[in-house]
Amino acid sequence: MNRDARIEALLDKQAITELSYRYSRACDRLDRELLESVYWPDGTDDHGAFVGSAPDYVDWVMGLLSGWTAVHHDNTNILIDLDGDTATGEVHWTGYYSYPVGGVSHDHLAVGRYIDRYERRGGEWRIKHRTCLSDWSRIEPGADWRTDPARSRLAGKRKPHDLLYQARTLGAAD
Repeated sequence: MNRDARIEALLDKQAITELSYRYSRACDRLDRELLESVYWPDGTDDHGAFVGSAPDYVDWVMGLLSGWTAVHHDNTNILIDLDGDTATGEVHWTGYYSYPVGGVSHDHLAVGRYIDRYERRGGEWRIKHRTCLSDWSRIEPGADWRTDPARSRLAGKRKPHDLLYQARTLGAAD
């Protein structure tokens, strides 16, 4: 493979990698529009508890996560195999969740992998199909520190209240 082809492959892999990062940001911030942008409209998703179209998955996961106190995802070990305008990938994920169970705050730590199929259309990569595999999980009661104003001032929030959505104005002179 010549240098130009290797550079093009790196650019494709970076674009695909950013799909997983945007997916996690969308779930963590409850950003529906961002989540819709990572899937093709005719895409599909299999999260075990949900199997169906990408648009229906977006509805399902936004409803599920809106009832949780906090969500945070990390993505690692992203390996992508390119094949023209299609690609497959494996993405390791770690999820940290906080939600009430019977009126008591619980912390949930889970790890797993996304097995993805991607397509490039009109020069843009998106997820055509995602399967979420769970490898390990732990749930235990936890304290909700967000109720302490001193500690929660800089806590992550949902769209549009998270600091991310005001980042361009941080430190700007009035």
